[in-house]
Amino acid sequence: MKWWMSLFMGVLLCSCKTGREAFNPHKKFSPQQLQSDYRLFRKILEERHPSLYWYTTRPAMDSAFEAGSRQLKDSLTEQEFRRVLAKVIAAVRCGHTSVRASRGYTKYMDTLKTKTLFPLYIKTWNDTVAVAYNIFKNDSSLVRGALIDSIGGKPVKAVLDSLRGYIPADGGNRIAQDQRLSTGTYFGSLYTWINGWPKDLSIRFRDSSGVPGTRVIRPYKPPADTSHKPGRISQRKQREPRRKRLQEERSLQIDSSGRFAVMELNSFSEKLQLRSFFRRSFRRLRRKKVENLIVDLRSNGGGRVSNSNLFMKYLSNQPFKLADSLYALTRSSVYSRYIRNDRALKWFMRFVTHKKADGRFHFTWYEKHYFRPRKKNHYEGAVYLLSGGNSFSATALVMGGLRGQEHIIVLGEPTGGGAYGNSALLIPDVTLPATQIRFRLPLFRLVTDKSISKDGQGVQPEILVQPTVEDIRQGRDYKMEKAKALIRR
Repeated sequence: MKWWMSLFMGVLLCSCKTGREAFNPHKKFSPQQLQSDYRLFRKILEERHPSLYWYTTRPAMDSAFEAGSRQLKDSLTEQEFRRVLAKVIAAVRCGHTSVRASRGYTKYMDTLKTKTLFPLYIKTWNDTVAVAYNIFKNDSSLVRGALIDSIGGKPVKAVLDSLRGYIPADGGNRIAQDQRLSTGTYFGSLYTWINGWPKDLSIRFRDSSGVPGTRVIRPYKPPADTSHKPGRISQRKQREPRRKRLQEERSLQIDSSGRFAVMELNSFSEKLQLRSFFRRSFRRLRRKKVENLIVDLRSNGGGRVSNSNLFMKYLSNQPFKLADSLYALTRSSVYSRYIRNDRALKWFMRFVTHKKADGRFHFTWYEKHYFRPRKKNHYEGAVYLLSGGNSFSATALVMGGLRGQEHIIVLGEPTGGGAYGNSALLIPDVTLPATQIRFRLPLFRLVTDKSISKDGQGVQPEILVQPTVEDIRQGRDYKMEKAKALIRR
């Protein structure tokens, strides 16, 4: 009996060990496997994506598909295949359609103890690239505000154009792409994902005096984290990070002068308890008689439409509608088994959509329904909405819906989300069977205001505020400073 138990436990342990080590990021997939996944990728997009030819013509999209197919003649790793898919999907010019790693690859990356990092964070606008932060703090040359002219021997404009070709954005919105490149480690991660890490990478730059220089940078390998000690964590300590995360995502601070308040709102996610946050915040503003409100939406990438609509109800002075049109191409798919929760989505769409004469399935309730402003704790003061390239999806709907009202000013840069509309609402993941790579597939096309030109641009600010090199060097929050200056006037 003991012998059989020992054998069973040994087999079980070996199986567990094999399962943990089974994923190999360097595994090559055959051209046949790649072509099979790629044909499925194309067919699903052509069948279900409501805006495949919205900003890109059918011939241009077909050309992008064919260009991707020609790169699949040899075996590729998952990462190499993802680069092909990402390039094709960016041609759709839809910010809600993107490629994701397989679950196995994601788990593998999470287990890495050390990750090689690109040491520079950048800020880019109008093809200007400035250093925003250098991990190597003892580097006295590539400091904050230094202007980068070339990377790896290529002019910085050519580098930016290459990277933008992999970044999905509504209508190819340049503001959205540049803001993405300017966010945290995104620039370095995308650059090295596409180009790899050469042994030495040459950077040509100009310092604050305009003096040119050259610097060779190397990857940064952070030290292993040895501070974590296993042990039981008290319930109080478990609750504290939750409260801290909520505070980081949404907060309200009233200035000591009492003249204005700043609301930071980084998401409309369902996880942020926004209904109670809005109720407390706007009640407090009414009781304190705060006459000016700055709402920072620069990092708000969207979330639940119900939360963004509720926010608008507290500020809008007039009834508003979500969309002029909201529709899907079809309710079901012959590729349903690859689309996550597609059976449930099909039943949901059967109840809420109706087929119209154009052959599309319209979400008519949203097309017709007007939301009315809240009476209780409705904010009556002046409102300054801070906007930028990361203001996306539901946030662009908020900006477009509130812009132009007498007591509201949109200030900053155009939104990353399209002013004319987007493809969103329901966005399931699709998993390709051979490689297990996933991509996001929006099922609805939303047109916010059909009177607006469909040019791919974001909601335009009423007061344009862009960075300067000196702003970057001084670390100024130039948009917030502009809003406060308007209030002081």
